[in-house]
Amino acid sequence: AGCDLARMAGLEPAAVIVEILNEDGSMARRPDLEKFAAAHGIKMGTIADLIEYRLLNEKTVERVASSLMPTEFGDFKLHAYRNVIDDQVHLALVKGDMEPGRPPLVRVHVENSLCDIFGSRRDDCGWPLRDALKRIADEGYGVAIILRLADESDAIINQIRHYAAQDKDEDLPRAEAGTDLRTFGIGAQILTDLGVKQMRVLSAPKKLHGLSGFGLEVVEYVHD
Repeated sequence: AGCDLARMAGLEPAAVIVEILNEDGSMARRPDLEKFAAAHGIKMGTIADLIEYRLLNEKTVERVASSLMPTEFGDFKLHAYRNVIDDQVHLALVKGDMEPGRPPLVRVHVENSLCDIFGSRRDDCGWPLRDALKRIADEGYGVAIILRLADESDAIINQIRHYAAQDKDEDLPRAEAGTDLRTFGIGAQILTDLGVKQMRVLSAPKKLHGLSGFGLEVVEYVHD
């Protein structure tokens, strides 16, 4: 984070990280740091702030490979994108050529091995990837983005444990592979690179803050 801030300021990307301690010697947490910053007139930012700024102001994904991808639903154009921050690779399957003024069907799908491989109908699987691809193929025009998660191994184990508890009617927090600001920004950057401006999203209606910062607009939610 320190190197990122120095680079953004146009300086040498080097920094020294200093830990701030409370008077009792314990490590200062965010509430303590907020008080410290206010008392000394120091500006304070969080890692989340830095990520948000970079996503809105920098291109953090690059297209690294493309090919034709024959599927059970016909041919798609497959594009691979690498996230330059964490080196994770994400995929986009495109049907048809993007045309100005013609909003494509769009599905942004977060990889979930148990749902995607086995076709699970558990209630946390949402819209199956195969169903989304079929819908796009039937339309003949659209984009499916598959966002891959770096920590999926632990997520799979926790997901299976949740299913076991669910089958025993035990009350546990819902296990979901949720999206966060980083996955949201990556998907938006990929859509922009593909030439998407307006889109018809394969999803139940939801609030998507910050889309305008990427030049994107949802004109319709398709959820049946």
